Amino acid sequence: MKYTLNKIQFKSLILFSLFADFYYAQIPEKSDFSEKSYILIFLFIVVALLLLLVLFQNKKNNTLKKLLKLNLTEEYENLRHSYNSLKTSLQNEQNKNELLIQKIKEFETNISQLEEINSTLLEQKIKLQTSKQNLEELQKQKDELFAIAIHDIKNPASAIKGYIDLIKGYDLNATEQQEIIENLATSSDQVVKLAHEISKIMARQKPEETMKFEMTSIKNIIDNICIQNASYAKKKGVKLLNQSSNSLPKNNIDPDKITEAIENLVNNAIKYALPNTIVHVRTYFNSDNVTVEVSDNGVGLSEEDVKKAFNKGVILTPKPTAGEDSSGLGLWIVKKIIEDHNGKVFIKSKLGIGSTFSFQLPIIKE
Repeated sequence: MKYTLNKIQFKSLILFSLFADFYYAQIPEKSDFSEKSYILIFLFIVVALLLLLVLFQNKKNNTLKKLLKLNLTEEYENLRHSYNSLKTSLQNEQNKNELLIQKIKEFETNISQLEEINSTLLEQKIKLQTSKQNLEELQKQKDELFAIAIHDIKNPASAIKGYIDLIKGYDLNATEQQEIIENLATSSDQVVKLAHEISKIMARQKPEETMKFEMTSIKNIIDNICIQNASYAKKKGVKLLNQSSNSLPKNNIDPDKITEAIENLVNNAIKYALPNTIVHVRTYFNSDNVTVEVSDNGVGLSEEDVKKAFNKGVILTPKPTAGEDSSGLGLWIVKKIIEDHNGKVFIKSKLGIGSTFSFQLPIIKE
């Protein structure tokens, strides 16, 4: 192993050499000591000094070790303190995280509960809206049926009044009187029937308009309507001509409803006809449809009135020629009935010339 001297050891050797030279210089040349003795003394001194140097160096190293140990101990304590502080901080953060996780879970639970409550409320809202719409629709149907029934009472009631006026104003023979009495009975039956329908509509929570279809010819219906309205036409100075075909094919219809539709058209034509004019009731048919047409030479309608003639509750510009009342429901009822029979309604009119109202019903081919 190679041994090297540090600065202190090197300086000590130099001092020792100087000291040895000085000591050697003080001894007389002719001394009793031999050269060998001098060398031994010198070696002894060297060894002693080296031992002193080693002891000094060890002491110094021990001091350094102590200082180093103190520094290491202090660093260790600092590190341990830092570690404990960090550990405490981490524990605190973990505790905070656990609290946050718990809060998040609580929020998620609350959100889930709120979503469930919200979903339930939405379902209830939808149900309430549906119930509201159903009630509104039922009330609308009930109001419509009630309005139709009330409106339809006017026609047979007017016919009854017309027959009474005929009896009062004309000298009738027995046959004519018998015919009027029969018509009065028919009109009275219609009033009673309509009153009964009104009672049923008022009593039912869910109004239902049932159609009673049967295969029958419209010819007989038109004939009866023309007879019933003859007195009303005569009173206004209007001639009512029944020009319906005798060979009309049968249609699958509800006779009462079709009677109601044709009655409204004929009654309207007379209502708006001028004195000394003619109301025509005609029928046509082909292989697919039967057409019923009622025309008058009355006041006519403007283009604007034609567009809205079949709308519910619309009071048209022309006024009845004898001051009669108008509800604005008659033509709407006609349209509703014909469409319920899968038919179509039409109107042709010119202001100051007159109007023609018609409808088509499909022929059911066997």
